[in-house]
Amino acid sequence: MFWNAGPGFNWDILNYGRIRNRVRVEDARFQQLVVSYKNTVLNAQREVEDAMVAFTRSKEEEQYLKESVGAAERSVELSILQYREGLVDYQRVLDSQRFLATQSDRLTSVSGEVSTNLVATYKALGGGWQIREGEEFLSVENRNEMIERTSWGGLLDPKEVDVPADEKDRRDWRWPDW
Repeated sequence: MFWNAGPGFNWDILNYGRIRNRVRVEDARFQQLVVSYKNTVLNAQREVEDAMVAFTRSKEEEQYLKESVGAAERSVELSILQYREGLVDYQRVLDSQRFLATQSDRLTSVSGEVSTNLVATYKALGGGWQIREGEEFLSVENRNEMIERTSWGGLLDPKEVDVPADEKDRRDWRWPDW
């Protein structure tokens, strides 16, 4: 049996090439993560813009169809009045009622699309948002765990934030304390 006790020192000076290659691998992984992050951000921005454009356009289309339904209702009234006076045949009344039914059906469909596109907008924005006035961004449990794991200095301490005079109305964000 052989026992060895005492302080030890390990210096990988002879493995310098391996260490350099590990650094290169980690740098390549970092670059890959940066590109992946950029793609994720760009994809999220595209989803938000697409959802907002779809909502805006469907809202505009809904407004035009409301005007069209109103005009079609007036057309039905006029064609019924003309039919009663004997100026037009009943086919004109049927055509105007058919057009009114078509436009009403389209209006109902587009109104559903407005709601669907609004939900898609909320989803693209992260499911909605809340103003955190007077609330901290981290829960007490998460903050305590982070403080136990790593030294954060005073960055995680809850305190009142000085807001510039021109920003007194906006309390939905905090100035960083760096």
